[in-house]
Amino acid sequence: MAAILDGAGQAVIVKDEASRYLHLNRRACELLNVSLDSARGKTDRDFLPQPQADRIRELDLEVLASGKSRSFEEEITTEGGSTRTLVTLKQSVDLRGSNGKLLVVVISDVTELRTAERVLRASEAHYRSFVELHPQITWTADATGAITEVGPGWPALTGNSVEESLGSGWECALHPDDVERIRTQWIDSVARGVPFDAEYRVRSAADGRYRWFRARAAPRRDENNGIVRWYGLLEDVHQHRIAIEALRESESLFRLIADSVPVMMWLTDQHGEATFHSRLWLEVTGQTETESLGAGWTRAIHPEDRASVLGQFEAASAQRIPVQLDYRLRRSDGSWAWVIDTGAPRLSPDGGFLGYAGSILDVTDRRQAEAALRESEASIRSIFDSSPDCISMLDLSGNTLLMNKAARRMIGLEVSELANREALEAIFPEGRLRKLSAMFDIVRAGGTSRLEVDAIDAEGVHRWLDVIGAPVLDASGLPIRMVSIWRDITEAKAARNDAVVAQQQAERAARRLSAVLENTMDCVLVVDHAWRITYMNENARRFLKLGEEALNAKLWDLFPAEVESLFGDYFRQATAGNKAVSFEEFVPATQVWLEVHASPTEEGLSIFFRDTTARRKAEQERLHAQSQVSHMARHDVLTGLPNRSAFREALHQHLNDAGARGTLVAVLTLDLDGFKAVNNAYGHPVGDILLQKVAQRLRLGLAGEEHTLARLGADEFAIGCFGLPHPDAAIEIARRLIGILLAPFEPEGHKLSIGASVGVAVAPEDGGTVDEIKRASAVALHRAKAAGGRTLQRYARSMDVHLQTRQALKLSMREALAHGEFEVHFQALVSLASNRCTSFEALVRWRHPDRGMISPADFIPIAEETGLIVELGEWVLGQACREAATWPDEIGVAVNLSPVQFSADNLIDVIRNALDASALSPSRLQLEITESVLLGQDDKNLRTLQQIRQLGVKIAMDDFGTGYSSLGYLRSFPFDKIKVDRSFIADLPDRKSLAIIRAVAGIGTSLGIATTVEGVETEAQLQIIRQEGFDEAQGYLFARPVPASQVHGVIASRRN
Repeated sequence: MAAILDGAGQAVIVKDEASRYLHLNRRACELLNVSLDSARGKTDRDFLPQPQADRIRELDLEVLASGKSRSFEEEITTEGGSTRTLVTLKQSVDLRGSNGKLLVVVISDVTELRTAERVLRASEAHYRSFVELHPQITWTADATGAITEVGPGWPALTGNSVEESLGSGWECALHPDDVERIRTQWIDSVARGVPFDAEYRVRSAADGRYRWFRARAAPRRDENNGIVRWYGLLEDVHQHRIAIEALRESESLFRLIADSVPVMMWLTDQHGEATFHSRLWLEVTGQTETESLGAGWTRAIHPEDRASVLGQFEAASAQRIPVQLDYRLRRSDGSWAWVIDTGAPRLSPDGGFLGYAGSILDVTDRRQAEAALRESEASIRSIFDSSPDCISMLDLSGNTLLMNKAARRMIGLEVSELANREALEAIFPEGRLRKLSAMFDIVRAGGTSRLEVDAIDAEGVHRWLDVIGAPVLDASGLPIRMVSIWRDITEAKAARNDAVVAQQQAERAARRLSAVLENTMDCVLVVDHAWRITYMNENARRFLKLGEEALNAKLWDLFPAEVESLFGDYFRQATAGNKAVSFEEFVPATQVWLEVHASPTEEGLSIFFRDTTARRKAEQERLHAQSQVSHMARHDVLTGLPNRSAFREALHQHLNDAGARGTLVAVLTLDLDGFKAVNNAYGHPVGDILLQKVAQRLRLGLAGEEHTLARLGADEFAIGCFGLPHPDAAIEIARRLIGILLAPFEPEGHKLSIGASVGVAVAPEDGGTVDEIKRASAVALHRAKAAGGRTLQRYARSMDVHLQTRQALKLSMREALAHGEFEVHFQALVSLASNRCTSFEALVRWRHPDRGMISPADFIPIAEETGLIVELGEWVLGQACREAATWPDEIGVAVNLSPVQFSADNLIDVIRNALDASALSPSRLQLEITESVLLGQDDKNLRTLQQIRQLGVKIAMDDFGTGYSSLGYLRSFPFDKIKVDRSFIADLPDRKSLAIIRAVAGIGTSLGIATTVEGVETEAQLQIIRQEGFDEAQGYLFARPVPASQVHGVIASRRN
């Protein structure tokens, strides 16, 4: 079945009632840019923006509730960041033997089709060639419903000529069972003037078989709302039908998916009766499917847990809330397993309670491990507190972490009180603390230290203490904690019998040594001269996996394979030579490295060893990481090119060498033209691939040159050219690089054309230091970008004057706003029907006290770059509203919003405040946004547009046709007006320009959106746009922008 689904031409997704992915065919995985394993069990929320995922979930629930299929079109943003247009068919499928359902989703990717449609609307010439090549069949009908034209695909499909298919002749190609139904539906659509959408079978002339097609049509109306013509499309949906029928027969696949989940799955009805258990439940409990249904599953619960489980489940069911249960479950072999049973209520689309769905996880091993850990900790605490010696654990800073009962009893303090130095000095007066501190310095360095110190106990009695300090080591042999063991030796010091004192000291030393050995991180073995084990610490027992019975056993009897190994050789060498040996050896059986120290003693041999595998591995990883960090610090991660730092070092070296060699050094700073638009339109992943391909071309273009190519950041590259004979050689290299970047790139299948601007500076003429030559190249690049891009500029000192002028403008802009140097002028928009003013567009002007009027082209880019556009835009909006409030009520005002303003978080508050302050009716305010404002963040843009619309403010799309996403947003959001960019009007009556504005007029008519033309300057242009049916015009032919004081005069002149 999976092979059948993978062979389908459409993406096929199978979901459960919670919209979790159960299966995706190969095409679906490619579309969402995910793998089957990573997607299974997840929902649309894991791969799509939340608003989009919520919308899909609502549609899923609607189809599941109705049981009817539904087809619709939508746009999604994939995990890879690309936006795709999809035609989706959803069908619910009832599962046999249960109340559950599956959702089958068949998706056709029509992104490229929608792109083609947008091109069609832009040009009639392009439209005609598209109709001839596109797999869908176009057709038109007159107002009575008689077919007047069919695309070339219809004769090719049916074998009927165009003439035979006109009128109602097309019906002869339909399946006889569909003719009457489709005729009735078409007549009804024509009579009511509503869009037509139907599916029927058409006979194929190629093989005589019938295929399913979907026909859609919509009417075009005249200015009186009368139907002029019907436009329709016929789409082959045969494969959709085949895919749905195939999926309906795959219930066994869904059962297999459910049974493949590595947890026990279950379902109940609304009465709490079990209706389903997965195969894993049946295997674990030994129940049959019949035995597990109803209340039968409860018989597998431990009798002591059953009442509590059922009580908790009934309480949760009464409140319709999720439930989690811990209980013991009887396995098929009679043993008991601890499980965690988690369930959640299942609700119908209308909120009705359907029952519970849940899963059961076996946690027996985890509970046993937790119990063992608690028991171990309790044992250690018991031993620790029962010791008569005073024992404390400290961190490496000397802060006490733990003390046993004997220690707390002797000093009369708790751990928390030891942070008070005065309390410590009361116990260890007159410099005793310094002695302890010196001892712990030795321990902190990894050594063991011992001293005798006198102290004052909790009863105020003077006592002598014997203190031992030892480190607690980690696996690598480094100290991580410190242990101190102190014993009251007051009586021993007062004893007069030296033998008794010596014996006591020996015993204490032995015990202390044993404590040290047990606390060390090393493994310790002691063997006698007959190789019998006389002592081993706990670490050795664990590592060698030996029990108490190993004591007094011979070492070589336990490890016979090591008799002739290096271990045996070294141990015999130590005993024979009465000299300590140290070595490191790999143990193949356990795949570990051991560091071993063996020292001969009077009794035999003391062996200390530790596992150094992790230390060796860490050292290797450290060396590898150092190498990687060194490379990454000097190279760009994306392109592998040297970065800014490496470029600077190379440039500095070559500048020093150039004088001695008698050659020149040039710096070329290269910036890609149009790269930001590519990122906005196609996403950063495509932009990253494009940067990698640019780097590859630049490497090839510089082959054979003495150079350093680097990426400085974003889309900016730098080329250091060395050993040049004359400055023109740098110019030639720059021209060559611009040329090799003109050829189109194809990242991820997108054919993209970009260009490059290059700034050239040559040392020593343009600068003798690294900073000077880099700055000169950057200044030249700025002039190349200002000249329109795809060109180069050689640095000249006059360029500094231009930059200084621009910088001065930037610095004075904020003062200009505060000093009232900005003005708002207004240009009239004229109704083509009445020839009167309908509104005015607000245009900002800067009257500089020294330079006079400054063009918006000079200061608007600076305002956007510095962020001042937000404050300036807010001021313009407020001024425009205040002035418009003084005009006649039928006259509106239009204000432009920049991309920076549109993305500001407080935009809605700014608009609302401007309306409130001016008392202007919201219906008289129109906000104009360009297509570039809408690039990226589709959902956020739509939410902002809807919030503006809720204020009652009108919204116009400005400069229509110059961006990337116009038609998509016209479908997603009902704009009040489309403003055609002046660039399409300037070339009238050019045939292509005429076709474009005609298409825009048709779009406006079809969607019911008003249309305005900008830049009308001649009577010939005016006559053309009147004929094409535009609503408004704006341009010098009607009125130039004027100060606010002259607006009333313009209104009066248009009335007359």
